Amino acid sequence: PQISPVFPYLQVRDAEGKWKTVVDIVGLPAGKNKTIAIDLTGKFLSDDRQVKIATDMQIYWDAAFFSVGDDNDVPIQVTELSPERADLHYRGFSKMYRPTPHAPHLFDYDEVTTTGQWRDLRGHYTRFGDVTPLMQSVDDMYVIMNAGDEMTVEFDADKLPPLQDGWVRGFILYSDGWDKDGDINTLHSQTVEPLPFHGMSAYPYPDGESYPSDPEHLRHRLEYNTRRISHDLPALE
Repeated sequence: PQISPVFPYLQVRDAEGKWKTVVDIVGLPAGKNKTIAIDLTGKFLSDDRQVKIATDMQIYWDAAFFSVGDDNDVPIQVTELSPERADLHYRGFSKMYRPTPHAPHLFDYDEVTTTGQWRDLRGHYTRFGDVTPLMQSVDDMYVIMNAGDEMTVEFDADKLPPLQDGWVRGFILYSDGWDKDGDINTLHSQTVEPLPFHGMSAYPYPDGESYPSDPEHLRHRLEYNTRRISHDLPALE
């Protein structure tokens, strides 16, 4: 209890040259290769443009850079694509490695093992095969994946408009869902249920709240959540 780690926070100098905190938590890479964007608009307290990020956590940064200007000066065209096809299947686990001793963990997709790496949570998962209908909208009828599962999602590139001269195209994969921790110190960490849903006030949710049980959601569970897994059954059942 006496150990309280301090998340990275950002400071700038005030008019007297003293460091002042202007962003309480800037985020952290959480052991992955990530870029963290911090909006400094209106954060400086003087003409001094020095910036300091402080923490007592073991965090490594490999680069820092800034940009200036109004984003509204850059024309942007957004095109949304829905998945044309989504297939759920068992794949296994990619090799995990570090390029250097202090680098974040990376994964080699071409080197895979099908041997189980994690303890399965007991319960019913989405059956293997076509799951395209579950990927068309954000709702409470979603794919339930187990460790080692893979979902291949395909999009139709022909639905993208041609690029204008001088333009470049970037991609953002938008996903909506939940990740359940298998830590034995986490509530309901050994079972798939209770299933999360968008209307819940907390997880685990209190008495009086429950996953939707109307006919549409019941049909969804009977049709898709048919892959039962327990600790005494093989993961591929």
